[in-house]
Amino acid sequence: MGTTASIFIFTFWTAFFTALSLKGLFVKEHSLASDRMTRLFQLNRTRKEMGERNLAIDKGQENTLIKKLRDKLLLAGLKRRSDLEKFLLVRRICYVTPLTLSLIAYISLHISFQNVFLLGLLSGIFSILAPRFWLAKLISKHRREIKRYLPDTLDLFVVALDAGLSFDSALVRIGQEQQRVSTHVSRELLYTNHEILIGKPREDALKDLAKRSGVQEMESIVKAILQSNKLGTSLVKTLRAQADGLRKKRKQEIHAQILKAPVKLIFPLLFFIFPTLLVVILGPSLVQIFRYLKFTGAPS
Repeated sequence: MGTTASIFIFTFWTAFFTALSLKGLFVKEHSLASDRMTRLFQLNRTRKEMGERNLAIDKGQENTLIKKLRDKLLLAGLKRRSDLEKFLLVRRICYVTPLTLSLIAYISLHISFQNVFLLGLLSGIFSILAPRFWLAKLISKHRREIKRYLPDTLDLFVVALDAGLSFDSALVRIGQEQQRVSTHVSRELLYTNHEILIGKPREDALKDLAKRSGVQEMESIVKAILQSNKLGTSLVKTLRAQADGLRKKRKQEIHAQILKAPVKLIFPLLFFIFPTLLVVILGPSLVQIFRYLKFTGAPS
């Protein structure tokens, strides 16, 4: 009896709600409640669209910051996506470290609040500046290495083009050869060839190479190559002239550093070498003089 009653109640309410649904589908009635619900849904939809628009603006700002950081990593020779993710992770860890150190010092070591505040302030400044200094150091190292091995790279380009290789083939060959000497130069050349292979115009790829290197000599070389392609002149002669100019400039820089060496040696000589020489030369004599004065000055 109970089962029959349950089946009857279920069937009744199913038929009832089905009839209401069919009525609402075929018979449209004007209702204040439905109008109010419609306005409410429209208001919520407008708020949602505004929220999505604000979220898109925030994402755009975040993407701009990520793009700037990505450009700095490219200047340092870090091109993989994992490098960006690792740097962001390290920076987040650095941001959390001062608070963690302060809590540990305050709870476990029972340090006063003033000392904990000073520790948190100093560690916070260090944590904010450390990733930036590290990235600036990588960028400087990347530029120095490219500038150092650029003349040799141009000589290899001249040899490869004289041997009959095309520009793209020479780019790959020299990138593989320079891997033994300079990983930064090798990665830049191979990355440029990869951009050309995936469909990027050669002119844009070379301009990006000059931009990533951050070296003025590389920019002048790229401009000379592009001008040679536009005018139809010999690329080998152009690169040979650029290599000769780089070697002359490198000799001038070395000569300038040699002339600056005596001036840079003054401070180490005055503060480190001369005091040591005085101690070594005059030390035994001073010991004997003090002994003699002590002996003669003693009462008889």
